[in-house]
Amino acid sequence: MALLASLLRSEKRPVFLEIRSSAGLIVTTASFATFTDVFLYAVIVPVLPFSLSGRAGVAEDQVQYWISISLAVYGAALLASSPIWGYLADRIRNRKIPMLVGLIFLTGSTVFLCLATNIAMLLVGRVLQGCSAALTWTVGLALVVDSVDASQLGMATGWVGMATSLGVLLAPLLGGLVYENGGYYSVFAMCFGILAVDIALRIAIIEVKEAKRWIDKTPVQSTTEMSGAIKDVVTKSEPTGDDAVQRVGKDNTMTEMSEDTTPNHNRPSPASKHNHVVGPLIGLLRKPRLLAALWGTLVHAIIQTSFDSTLPLFVKSTFHWDSTGAGLAFLPLVAPCFTSPLIGIMNDKYGPKWLATSGFIIATPFLISLRFVSEDSINHKIMMCGLLVGVGLAVALVFGPLMAEISWSAVDGMDPTQDDMSAVPYAQAYGLYNMAFSGGCMLGPILGGLIRDRAGWPTVCWVLGLITAASTITQALWIGGPLKLKLPGRAGESS
Repeated sequence: MALLASLLRSEKRPVFLEIRSSAGLIVTTASFATFTDVFLYAVIVPVLPFSLSGRAGVAEDQVQYWISISLAVYGAALLASSPIWGYLADRIRNRKIPMLVGLIFLTGSTVFLCLATNIAMLLVGRVLQGCSAALTWTVGLALVVDSVDASQLGMATGWVGMATSLGVLLAPLLGGLVYENGGYYSVFAMCFGILAVDIALRIAIIEVKEAKRWIDKTPVQSTTEMSGAIKDVVTKSEPTGDDAVQRVGKDNTMTEMSEDTTPNHNRPSPASKHNHVVGPLIGLLRKPRLLAALWGTLVHAIIQTSFDSTLPLFVKSTFHWDSTGAGLAFLPLVAPCFTSPLIGIMNDKYGPKWLATSGFIIATPFLISLRFVSEDSINHKIMMCGLLVGVGLAVALVFGPLMAEISWSAVDGMDPTQDDMSAVPYAQAYGLYNMAFSGGCMLGPILGGLIRDRAGWPTVCWVLGLITAASTITQALWIGGPLKLKLPGRAGESS
């Protein structure tokens, strides 16, 4: 990564600097990166039930099993790599570099999945995809936090949430449609086209703190003051060792005092370095509101991946739909994603507590009612679509607010006027977010796929409903801070 950093670094003022460092383009790039990641993950969901038997020679009665395993492997790779990328992202000054490294994993995974003719290649492709997703989500979301004003974070994550949901919407739809009309390789030709746009955007952006090298010309300036395209953005440096002396020079490079000029009593010991790494992580895990957000994220991922592993096979066996129909089945589930920016604005104004809580409350009856869809009739098809719209709306109410809550809970308890605000471990917080999501990606296919194989579709639905019902308690109690109830008696006493 050091070599890549040296190649990217230039003393010449980049062209279109204001545009390339603007919060709008950075949020767009992060949103498109998550869109691409989710799209490449979900585009083969409606294809696998048909391609596994045709290309990999999997028996029909084993298709559900291997679909669930492939999704669980993706979740395992995401879970294993998220804390690693989260730690590295908070130690590496330039967040653009990990974003570009993620493209290497993503391109490799797409090549493996495109050429897969056996289960081993499919699983390798999913592992690489999980590693890429961990980088994209951990670093991409931290980059958004670095680049937007705190008062607009909810709206920014709303756009990221909409892009993610749009990927979930379009990928199965286009995957099934293109596979039905153009074949297996046409699906991946579309994937490589989207990947090319993602590569161009990630290369084009310039981080706010890098842009400041050319925009700021005065030697003394507040770290929160910026001009032009990066106005009102709080620049954040990566944390370094204890007692390290940091200096932002003319080229905005961050240095530490060299060993020969640092007094012995100020040198960080190995134990202090270890505490500097582990301390922020322990501090994050001690915050109930962060733990509640992680639980909500886990449940959201369980719901999403349960449908990824069961819905295509359910509509195939119940309604006798082909790959196009299997893709269209996801349309009502993710159509409410277009409300995400509006939900983000509400999140900035009212906070995440009651948005997330109401999302899980709404999800419960719709999920349980899906168990009654059982016949190949127009009434049951309409009922399924209507219920999936309700589930999709509930997920939209949960997704964006919880994503923003990760950032807000990371900074909770810190004095915003202190100089150490730049050391807030945003990337580690979003690394935990990724771990929670990946845990759901592992549990969802197992919960959905294996339970459907053994107990049927109705059991899957009411189990998911029970999980969301229980989750309303954690969201109401801790999201956005502890629940505070005003007792009428005490209110009267204080007056």
